[in-house]
Amino acid sequence: MSDTRERGQSRAATDHGKTWLGLRPATLIMLTAIAVLLVPLSMLSQPADSASPGGYLAQLRTKNGLSQANLGEIDPTSETMRLASLGLKNIAVTLLWDRANHYKKVEDWTNLSATLEQLTKLQPNFYSIWDFQAHNLSYNISVEFDDYHDRYAWVMKGIEFLRQGIALNLREPRLLGRMGWFIGQKIGRADEKKQYRRLFKADDDFHERDRPGRTLPERDNWLVAREKYLAAQQLTDSGVPLNTTPLIFHSEPMMTAVNHARALAEDGVFGDSGRDAWRLAGDEMRRYSIREIPTTWDVPIRLGLREAELARADRLANELEELLPGQFKALEDKKRESLTPEQRAALAVSVMDRSEEQQQTAAAAESVLKVTWPMVARGAPVDVKAKAQDLARQFVEANETAEIIGRYRDIVNFDFWRATCEVEVTDDMLKARESTWRAEQDFDNARLQAAKKAYEEAFAAWRNVLDASEVLRNDSMTADDIKELVDRYRKVLEQLDEPFPKPFILQDILE
Repeated sequence: MSDTRERGQSRAATDHGKTWLGLRPATLIMLTAIAVLLVPLSMLSQPADSASPGGYLAQLRTKNGLSQANLGEIDPTSETMRLASLGLKNIAVTLLWDRANHYKKVEDWTNLSATLEQLTKLQPNFYSIWDFQAHNLSYNISVEFDDYHDRYAWVMKGIEFLRQGIALNLREPRLLGRMGWFIGQKIGRADEKKQYRRLFKADDDFHERDRPGRTLPERDNWLVAREKYLAAQQLTDSGVPLNTTPLIFHSEPMMTAVNHARALAEDGVFGDSGRDAWRLAGDEMRRYSIREIPTTWDVPIRLGLREAELARADRLANELEELLPGQFKALEDKKRESLTPEQRAALAVSVMDRSEEQQQTAAAAESVLKVTWPMVARGAPVDVKAKAQDLARQFVEANETAEIIGRYRDIVNFDFWRATCEVEVTDDMLKARESTWRAEQDFDNARLQAAKKAYEEAFAAWRNVLDASEVLRNDSMTADDIKELVDRYRKVLEQLDEPFPKPFILQDILE
């Protein structure tokens, strides 16, 4: 019994040792490990200050420009809200986005605006919030007011909201681009554009905040929009990533310059001022044409070099023909001789008259007949084979590059805008624009004889312009614009009880 009591006391002592200070040895080991790990963690996460670059994580943020100080201005309210969320920021953001979508659906613009303001505090570096709220202010809320002064005020609130976002995101060119879009398109394309453009020019508060010293002619909304796009371009040229389509993004300075020149014409500004505006557009077009644009083929292109690539392809084809005289045609003849009678018969039928079976047969025959310089180079004599294959490779590269450039040109209607910038500075085009403007003014004021004469002067000038520009002569948009002018001219003649002239000077365009 004495032994039992001693074993019990020994076990109690052991148990007491296990629970020293209420902690078991395993727990003590874990706490000790945590305490030890806190030392390197503290060193890693040491914040940077004026006297020290900080820990490893702070140095990484500085190196990669990820700290808020690198991204833009520091908003104390934003930092406080994120700290106050106690690690639940993402949950709060999700809930706020859900509320924002609800308010947008029910068109509760006031609560939507307040919710998005809160989101900007929790996610100051999220591009979509700034874009969403700016669009909400300038487009959705502004139309709720009847007086165009009030609508303009809300449009400017959206633009000023973008300015806040830019200050907090100095490395986000898309925000500068959006500010340029709002200043250009919302002010310059709205139904109230005449009033908006006048109010914008007189908006001293905005211009003093935006760029002090801006002269009155420089206050044109399209020119200010161009400034924003150029600033965004400078950011991307400095190495800042561009998370949007480069082809469209880099076309905007040129398009805002074009819109500036067209707006002046709508305002009745011609002469040297109109010509200078189109010269600016031409300068931007040339700058755009030589800018390197990345493509989905991982081959950067310059839109202005398509003609040069086609010329290079022609030169290489001539060199190959000199190196391998007659061999291209000989291979074509050989392939043609290999066609079956059915394939020859299908090719002899015109495309529109072929049956479905003949179409398939003809397609197979055309595939057989296809001859390329690489094919010809493969059969070249040994002594010139290497050179022939190298020239053939260059020929294919030039043609493919020209084709890629052509596809990208079509997306932005490059040929049309380049031709427009070239002809708009000519005397004939300036006369056509000014005569058209005078004709419409005279027509609106019931000066019918003067309107008729001005329209006919415009048509004569247009004849010279179209004869000099094949691109504009074959362009459907230009034809539509001219048809609208002709329709108004017909109305003038109807009121004067005069017949439509035959032959009409622009009959080929009408047809």
